[in-house]
Amino acid sequence: MRRVFTSPAFPSHRSLFLSRQKATTSASNTLQQHQQSTSSIPAPSIHRDIKVPSISALEKASTQSTSLKPYVSEELQADDYFNLESLVNVKEMFDARLHLGHKIGTLNDNMKWALYGERLGICIFDLDVTKKFIVRALNFVAHVAARGGIILFVTTNRESMLNVEKTAKELGEYSHCRRWQEGTLTNSAQLVGATIRLPDTIIFLSTLTSLNEPHPAIIEAAKLTIPTVGVVDSNTDPAYLTYLIPANDDTPQSAEYLLRLFKEAITRGKAYRKKQQQLEF
Repeated sequence: MRRVFTSPAFPSHRSLFLSRQKATTSASNTLQQHQQSTSSIPAPSIHRDIKVPSISALEKASTQSTSLKPYVSEELQADDYFNLESLVNVKEMFDARLHLGHKIGTLNDNMKWALYGERLGICIFDLDVTKKFIVRALNFVAHVAARGGIILFVTTNRESMLNVEKTAKELGEYSHCRRWQEGTLTNSAQLVGATIRLPDTIIFLSTLTSLNEPHPAIIEAAKLTIPTVGVVDSNTDPAYLTYLIPANDDTPQSAEYLLRLFKEAITRGKAYRKKQQQLEF
């Protein structure tokens, strides 16, 4: 008869198989006990009233976005949920010089639709059109603030940059009024050295640099699908902006007036968010 010598350090194949089978059985029993103990724990509550669009509805929305309206909350369906139209007055807009554009020779073809006409060679904006776009932009910004979004104010105008920084600080938001470093948004991880949260929307008080070139942050935001709000003058190309405001972007009076409107819109949005949080708790 052949003898099989085994060492405590090197067990036989049979002993290894039996030990593994025993461990598997023990783990299976432990898993069953855990499932039985957790089966009595109630599952987290789910809002049954939330409508989820089907695949066919999403496919239809690719060509007809209004088909998703039944799935949108009531506050988003309202055109002016925060009653911001009451803040915008044509007389105040005129006093703030929002109607003044640049010389007719510098007119961008993509801004002709927003003009009322020209006087003494200066483009004049239609303030009724401007008011409509201001109210739409203010409501969007208010909804972003109501959902805890990060808002970034951007300008290159030296006469209004201090006011922009002050307004952003008072609101607890952010501002960028210096030279824009290329890749600040698209290459933020390497520039900062860590992954950071990007702004949820960017408000451009001026969309041109000091060299009368489009602000590079507009293109970077478009690449990252970050919605933007921009004040576009008569010599500006409104391309790549999500919400545009056709108005004068040069004078301190116009910047101060628009900042006051944005401040009130963001304040109302944050007040709504605070109220909703108090109701939840």
